[in-house]
Amino acid sequence: MKEIKSLADQLREKLRSGNTENESIKTDSARNTSTAVRKKKARASPEQHKVNAFFKAIEEFKLETTEKSMIRVDARTINLLKRMKLAKGIDMNRFIVYALHQYISQHPWLANHIQETLKNSDL
Repeated sequence: MKEIKSLADQLREKLRSGNTENESIKTDSARNTSTAVRKKKARASPEQHKVNAFFKAIEEFKLETTEKSMIRVDARTINLLKRMKLAKGIDMNRFIVYALHQYISQHPWLANHIQETLKNSDL
């Protein structure tokens, strides 16, 4: 009866004894997982590289929040922003400000147009 042990008891005993066989199993499994990770990285599509670069740029974006503004967005957009927060840990404000900066940098004429419009208005 003493010879019958549960699997948990057997594992505890192996861990206590410092069995080298257990260590070799760990190293083999670590090698297998590292090769699996390498294979996944090797198969990364160009789209995945774009995604990684996009999120890296957002994370590196220096957010200087000195002013507060309330914006209104539709339900679909707010759901996307919430999911991005959960999936990547990117704050909604950071994403919105980053996107706005990107849009303005892609359309440099916009700032000049607004400036000229304000000069020509009768305020």
